This record gives sequence, structure tokens and C-alpha cells, in this order.
Amino acid sequence: MQKRKSTIIGLIAVLAALLAGCTGTPAPSGWPASLLVDKTIYTASGAHVYGVNAETGVEIWRFPLKPEGTKIFGAAPYLVDGQLIAGSYDHKLHSLNPDSGREIWVNSDATERWIGSPIAVDGLILAPNADHNLYAINANGVVQWKFTAKNGLWNQPVTDGKSVFVSSMDKNLYALNPKSGKVLWSVDLGGSVLFSQAIADDGILYIATFNNEILAISPDSGKILWKVPTDGTVWEPVVVKDGTLYAGDQSGKVFALSTKDGSKVWDLSVNASVIGGVVLTEKGLFFGTGHINSGDAGEAMLVSTSGQKVWSQPVGGKLYSRPVVNGNLVIFGVFEGDKTLAALDDNGKIVWSFNPSN
Repeated sequence: MQKRKSTIIGLIAVLAALLAGCTGTPAPSGWPASLLVDKTIYTASGAHVYGVNAETGVEIWRFPLKPEGTKIFGAAPYLVDGQLIAGSYDHKLHSLNPDSGREIWVNSDATERWIGSPIAVDGLILAPNADHNLYAINANGVVQWKFTAKNGLWNQPVTDGKSVFVSSMDKNLYALNPKSGKVLWSVDLGGSVLFSQAIADDGILYIATFNNEILAISPDSGKILWKVPTDGTVWEPVVVKDGTLYAGDQSGKVFALSTKDGSKVWDLSVNASVIGGVVLTEKGLFFGTGHINSGDAGEAMLVSTSGQKVWSQPVGGKLYSRPVVNGNLVIFGVFEGDKTLAALDDNGKIVWSFNPSN
């Protein structure tokens, strides 16, 4: 137990260092996080948010045009009603025109970094901040209500259309009324939650914690239906399809569980930490690797849904964010490499890369 506690503390310290803004010029490289809409990929990376053509890798626009002090973007942008919402580490939440990158409004109510992405429910933008607050903001950038947890909110909320679910570094999962922010119920998960929560088609919440567990939770009551240990920390939300849950963990395993009771279906060692989460397609599971405390570069990988490795491809950096899929292209954000984005076809061949010019 002491070893696990020390590992968790070390993980948080490493991530905090990665998230910290730096002084001086040039602006520090970011941990790219992306959103794909139609044929445009919106990427938050370092000092900018970029709009990039997802078929060619050509930059369409960037915001801001030039680095602004220590402004850093790390959370994947979110598109709602013609506004691209992007939060920065200087406490500002920006609304941008998705076609041009022009700023529509900026909200400065938060007092800490925007690390998690927002969602939209019933006309409100629900944005989690490291200052412990979930802010409900209208289309004009004005706060309508806020919910305060006991510790930072680092992950994107999810909704079943009736309630909003947000988990915290305070180890709790909260169900909220999306119109008022009133707490409907809360449950102690036994460990902090970084980025790992998902709501599946069956309505069940599946959450991974820094206690190295995955839990299945009833959305109506918060009852824990089952929980199972994992060999390493699962950072990103799991993927659920047809009664099977898929995930990767920091120990270097990709695995599948039964959603019925959490029992193991298969697991596969890939010999490198899986931080960025998996994406499920007809071809299988796409994901990236990268040791969080090592100088070793990562690889893009494809694994079949039966647990067989299909291919792996070095991309010249660490892959800490979940990839996005555009047709037959899988696009990875690259950290500590010579590019920001790398697009691979489903055979593992690099088709294009995006390295922003100064």
C-alpha cells in the first residue's frame, strides 16, 4: 500500500511538472490534446490552439497569433453551437470562431488552470477547473452557477441527458442537476480521478482511479456495481462496446474486461506505458505509448479486439493523449518530439505530420 501511495504521489508530481507553465522564450512545448470535427482537427498544444486540415496536416489558423507570456493550452477544445471552447493555464476560458480562430469572448472567473475539457448540456457550457469548481457558462460567456468540490476537477464531465457526472481529485464522483448544479448524490471512489470516466450505451458509468481500480457505477444512485484492480493506473476514459470494456494502463498492458462483472477477457503486454487511452474502430484498438518518467520515445500501435498486436510504429516522441480517427487515418498528438501531430493510415504508415512554424 505504501509503494502504491508513493507511485501515485510521484505520478501527480510528474504531471504537475508537465502542466506547469514556464517563463522565457520560446514558449514550452505542450501535451497536445485534440478534437476532430468533420475534416478539421482542433489541437491545444503549448502556446496555441490550432485548426488543422485533418486530411493534409496543413494549418488553417492558430490562436493567439503570437505567444502571450506564459499562456499554455492543454485541454482538448470543445465545439458547441458554432463556438470552439478552449481553456488555458492562465485561468482564462476562450470562445473561438472554429473557422477562423477569432476570439468571440473570454471568461476570467476561474482562479486556476483549465486542464479538463468542457461539455454542453441544455444550452450551458459545463467547464471543470483545477480551482475545485465546475462552472456553468451560457453562450455569452457568463457564469450561471458553479459547483464546488473538495479538490481539483481535472476531467471532462459526462452526461446521460438527465444528470451530469463529474469526478474529482477529492476521490468522489458527483451527480449534479445540470440546470442548477445541485448535488443529486455522491460516492467515494477510493482514489482520485484524473481523466478517466466514461458513460456507456448501457447507461453505466465506468471510472478508473489512481487507486489502480476500475469501477462500474449506477447513474441513478451512485451504487458501485463492481470494481476490479488493474496492474497500473488507467489515465484516460475506458471504451465500452457490446459488453466489453477496453483500456490501457501505465504498467504497459492493454486489456479487455466483461462489463457484466469486470472479469478479465484478455490482456496484452506492450512493454511501454499507455497513458493516452485507446480508440476502438473496425480495425481494432489504436493507442500510443510513452514512458512518463523516461527519455524513451513512444510508438503508435494497433491491437485487435481479441488481444493480438497487429503493428507498432515509432513517431519520434511520446504519445500521451488519446488519438482521433479521420476515415482511414489515425491522428496522434506528439509530446517531446519533432512534430505536434502525426497521422498514420491503418497499416501504420505515417501519411503526414504537423510541425507548426514559428
